[in-house]
This record gives sequence, C-alpha cells and structure tokens, in this order.
Amino acid sequence: MSTDRLTDSMTVERLMGFFEACNDHDIDRIVDYFTADCSYLGSAGPEDDGTPFRGIDEVRRGFTAFLAAYPDGQYTDIRLEVDGGRGMAQWTFSGSSIKYRGVDIFEFSGNRIVLKDAFRKERSEPIGSRDS
Repeated sequence: MSTDRLTDSMTVERLMGFFEACNDHDIDRIVDYFTADCSYLGSAGPEDDGTPFRGIDEVRRGFTAFLAAYPDGQYTDIRLEVDGGRGMAQWTFSGSSIKYRGVDIFEFSGNRIVLKDAFRKERSEPIGSRDS
C-alpha cells in the first residue's frame, strides 16, 4: 500500500497522484481516489452541470468514456491548491487534435475525492471583438 493512502487528509502530493493516474489512463487508480458516493461533473454535456456521473460506478464509466475519447490525452501545466476539505486544480489538457485550459473544483472527505467539478475554456471568437 502506498503511503499516500495512509494520509488522513488530501494533500497537494496526493492530488497530483490523481492527475498522474489520469495521465497513465489507469482507471482503477483513478477511481481509487474517489469515495463510494462521489460525483464527477464533466465540463461538457446536456445539463447545467455538464454531464454528471454520480456514484463510483458512474464515475468509473465517465472516466472510461473520457479517456477512450482521448487515448493520447495528457494533463500538463498542473497547479494545485488544497485547503482542508476543498481544492482546486488549473491545468492544460491536450489530446488527439484538442488543447484547452481548465479548472477542477474539488471537495474531499479525508484523502479521497467526493466531488470533481470540471470547467474549461473554449476557443472561439473573442467576446467584444471588433468583428462582433
């Protein structure tokens, strides 16, 4: 068992381990960072919360689908903050023919993720551009 599982609260180092698991496309390791009653709110989807995945089985399904869509996907430029039961990550995600900046807002229970709420920048014509 790795020592980060023995930590009773989330740390920046442990949260970085989550992103390393994502970069390795290791679904079992990714899901191991979450609580059983977790939620992952994807940044795109039909609802105000994007695509919600609630509960460990749905979170597994959501990450499996996301990583299958971007088999070469990688998080880089990761900046993390953890403050007790909440945290934030800024990152760049690149894969296939996409690249975007984003933010995840986290809620934690102990050293596990209860909520991962993802937001991302979308490239488009600038707001207030002279051509608008």
